[in-house]
Amino acid sequence: MVSGNEIHVNIGEVKVGKNGDLLKTILGSCVGIAFVWKNKGLFGLAHCLLPEANESTFLIGAKYVSQAVPSLIALLKVRPENIKEIEVFIAGGANMMSQLARQNVDHIGLQNLAAAKKYLELNGFKFREIDVGGEEGRQMLIDCTSGQVSVSRFQKTI
Repeated sequence: MVSGNEIHVNIGEVKVGKNGDLLKTILGSCVGIAFVWKNKGLFGLAHCLLPEANESTFLIGAKYVSQAVPSLIALLKVRPENIKEIEVFIAGGANMMSQLARQNVDHIGLQNLAAAKKYLELNGFKFREIDVGGEEGRQMLIDCTSGQVSVSRFQKTI
């Protein structure tokens, strides 16, 4: 990966990059949603904390998956005819409380992943899961020069 202008995407943020940028985020139970629009040289990354907002007002951001997808669409100025040109990737959604995995509980990571799939499909996007679930945190990167999206897992220490 080429590292030019590193743009860190923190929890609840959505940011856009262009040629020379590197969009980065660290995920646990949160979900990262990456938009790669190679034809336009535009890229977006959202770091979603929770699945759905209770209120229906729209503000640019990514605290909620239900907010992040429309935010990415608005920031990249995606029109319905452009949807097929955009590659979409989702990552994260880990169970950071491993005891819940043994209890078969629908933890927040799984809820975030389900919401990401729901809102992407509602907006007509096809997407690829890069690395989802499990019990490890991840780093998600978009190299805005090559358009490559990569995800690496952190080693468990316990």
